[in-house]
Amino acid sequence: MAADFAPIASNMYQCMDIQCLCVFFRGSVGAACTVQDRNLGKALRKEYRQLSDEERGRVHSAFQAIKSSGEFDRLASIHAQFASSGGAHSGPAFLPWHREFIKRVEIALRQVDPEVALPYWDSTLDENMPDSKDSIIWTNEFMGETVGGYVVGGPFREWRTLEGHPRIQRAVGEKGKLFSEDEIRFILSQNDISQVLASTAPRPGCPYQPNFNVLEYTHGNPHIYVGGDMFEQATSGNDPIFYMHHSFVDYIWEIYRQNVQSRSERETAYPEDNELCSSEHHFRNAFMRPFPPMRNIDGLSNKYTDNMYSYSPRPSCLMGNDCGSKYLYCDRSHGLERCASKIKPGGNCTGLYNGEDACYNGRCIGGRCIGEPIQATPPPPTVAPKPVVVVQQSCFNEHECCSYWAGIGECPKNPIYMLQWCKASCHTCQPNYDLNNAPTAPTTTAAPVQRLPPVQVAGGEGIVF
Repeated sequence: MAADFAPIASNMYQCMDIQCLCVFFRGSVGAACTVQDRNLGKALRKEYRQLSDEERGRVHSAFQAIKSSGEFDRLASIHAQFASSGGAHSGPAFLPWHREFIKRVEIALRQVDPEVALPYWDSTLDENMPDSKDSIIWTNEFMGETVGGYVVGGPFREWRTLEGHPRIQRAVGEKGKLFSEDEIRFILSQNDISQVLASTAPRPGCPYQPNFNVLEYTHGNPHIYVGGDMFEQATSGNDPIFYMHHSFVDYIWEIYRQNVQSRSERETAYPEDNELCSSEHHFRNAFMRPFPPMRNIDGLSNKYTDNMYSYSPRPSCLMGNDCGSKYLYCDRSHGLERCASKIKPGGNCTGLYNGEDACYNGRCIGGRCIGEPIQATPPPPTVAPKPVVVVQQSCFNEHECCSYWAGIGECPKNPIYMLQWCKASCHTCQPNYDLNNAPTAPTTTAAPVQRLPPVQVAGGEGIVF
């Protein structure tokens, strides 16, 4: 069955198109949506180093704003509370769950600045370097420098973590590795969906045995490489690089979807439910906790990339010697041309023989990048946008027949459906409006309104919301 979202979004995070977001952001709807005199359109996710300095500064400012407001920590805590997040890890729902999760983070950023998007971190660009620890990524213009295991510079310095540590922790390059092109090619060569939406914690008897090239496994290597907070599932959401890493994971999956699957297969192809292969939280129609009424299969919807965001192509030497960014270069000294991250001052630049401009603000002399220390780019001279006033009334009926169904006793008879879709009529919350003259709630084109009475889900009593 194709994706079946709530027909009426009760908060901005449930939106699946820009028109819906525009309503919650209190924008002006015409030929396009305008919020705070800025255009709210489909987000374009670029590689972090391909952002202009102004774009990067605005992304950093948006992250800082949601950190200051507490929304960053609230979102990070969702990932930290893995005991209540169902199919977030160890099975087929891993990719759709994280797709929905980072969509919500991007919405939070766009609430601050409607024109930003969540960048992706293509870590193959760092893997291609003489020493990936010398990447421009780990400077104060980007993710910040680390001293003694703590981030002490850059836009995310002195960010207190969920656990109360005074700074984000990292141990860059001490263990693990980054993404490789071979790992990406493996995913793109698969014809069996069970090798993409994979069962990564199977029990004896599961027909799908572990393949350590599947995306959930290989995505873990950069987590280990960054180390510190990124090393642990419960703490990884503290570090902004987590969200850019998962944006790239999502992009790899989307390349597979576009290159290998038909449009209909993208929304319907899902491994068979099997308790020997994964927990019931990973089953296709299980609720995507903690995002009900969404189900795991909803995370396969084409609406994400049709309506909400798209990806700018990965850096390529076809874009020029700089791969489309002053922070990248085209490596022509190791066989096939490949893009790599610029090297910070003092970094290792050995093994480059074809005149590559590999050192940022410097030259390669004696195998080391020599030059002026990198000066942090000042924030762009823009006036801080006014906070977006978001409509957060969430006590709605999300189906036009809720009042009728409640009147014939469906709330106690069919609680799993009714308590999610008919909150107001089932009195699970207190609306601040007259229920007999209910306001028109913000609508989304995510799915047509169902015309059939709700039915009880088989075995639904075991589902935890």
